[in-house]
Amino acid sequence: MKLLINILAAVVFLLATAAFACSSAADDHFDRHGAMVRHNASQPVIYPVFSADSLCEGLPFILQTLEERGLRASFFFTGNFLRDSVHHPVIQRVITGGHYVGGHSDRHLQLAEWDDERTARVTIDSMLRDVDRNLQLLAADWGIPEDSCRWFLPPFEWINAEQAAALRRRGLRVINPTPGIQIYRDYTVPGMAEYHSSDSIITQLFEYERANTLNGVILIVHPGTQALRTDKLYRRLPQIIDSLSAMGYRFSRL
Repeated sequence: MKLLINILAAVVFLLATAAFACSSAADDHFDRHGAMVRHNASQPVIYPVFSADSLCEGLPFILQTLEERGLRASFFFTGNFLRDSVHHPVIQRVITGGHYVGGHSDRHLQLAEWDDERTARVTIDSMLRDVDRNLQLLAADWGIPEDSCRWFLPPFEWINAEQAAALRRRGLRVINPTPGIQIYRDYTVPGMAEYHSSDSIITQLFEYERANTLNGVILIVHPGTQALRTDKLYRRLPQIIDSLSAMGYRFSRL
């Protein structure tokens, strides 16, 4: 009888595990190029993402904001960023803070043209060599082993289906910001046709929330922008986090 109970318990556990895995997979949403753009979309959880190649003047403020609220987020760094010793203290602070750290390409390559087809600008082999250098640098210099560095944010958040498929075969999980949310335009500066002020970005974020919810969304905020943009969106991060937390959303790293 005891053996039968143990067998039944094991079967129930396996079925529950399988059901959870299927549910999690179903809760992940992908764009037409194969990048994941919502994670666990049935849950009121938001995944803040920060990427850097050269500019990062806002990283200390961002980290302070997260630390004060006991939150962890996901950071994606290029090899260019990782090699620059000026950034080493803040990179170490990200790592010791328990945040996720992943690759964003080694040389910040533009993988595809800005056309609708996303025509490739580099070969698959060139892309993979660049990504490998990025991951090897994270492992060798920062102690982040490749097997714990599976999420990958494409450079410029722009990739085509063939490239995303090649990265999946390489064992990486490609992510991109949730489409329809304009927060990624925080890099724009006055004079650009696509310029968005921080006020307009935040207004649009909450309009999107009312129409769609923010369950499982991937929100990217740039921790560094050109000096011409004095209206730094990352300075509004406390307001964004506190407002959304009051609405019942939680924040998590990938």
